[in-house]
Amino acid sequence: MYFLLSTNPDIIGTRENRMARLKFINDITGVVPTPWKCVKFHDGRTPFLLCNTVDNINGIYITAHNYEVVEICRTGMVSEVDFLAANTCVYTENLDTDILWFLREKNKNIRLWYAKQEIELTSDHVFRNTNTLRDVGTFGFMTSKSDRLMYKNRKKGFEIALQLSFDKVSELYGV
Repeated sequence: MYFLLSTNPDIIGTRENRMARLKFINDITGVVPTPWKCVKFHDGRTPFLLCNTVDNINGIYITAHNYEVVEICRTGMVSEVDFLAANTCVYTENLDTDILWFLREKNKNIRLWYAKQEIELTSDHVFRNTNTLRDVGTFGFMTSKSDRLMYKNRKKGFEIALQLSFDKVSELYGV
């Protein structure tokens, strides 16, 4: 399993935050992950941090902004996995479904899971779906609602925890 982390300053956090995230990955998978390494994909514009767990789970868990998730989906990396768990905001209506259709062009059987969204009132008084990272709990890094649910459900096994913690994206718009 691959874990990708945005290097965007509001996500990457400090070295201590990244070490705590590795512990979190160990907790939710039951496998000690590799250390973080910096990688660049196809156009090399945005670096990501990558670690992996040597297990029988063939997927990608990415914590990033939605435009960065789209960037990852343009790489060949996603054509080789069974699922992508996008720990990000929907923000743009139907973006999750658009991404799934794009992924299915490369891999007809891929499953896309999107972080559970919370309704937030923006500064311009508009309600929107968000996946804001918050300093909730004792994780040592900013977590999303789905991160916290993954941890809560970790003892049920990774696949079950994923199903309980993320929303499976439908091929149908508006569903």
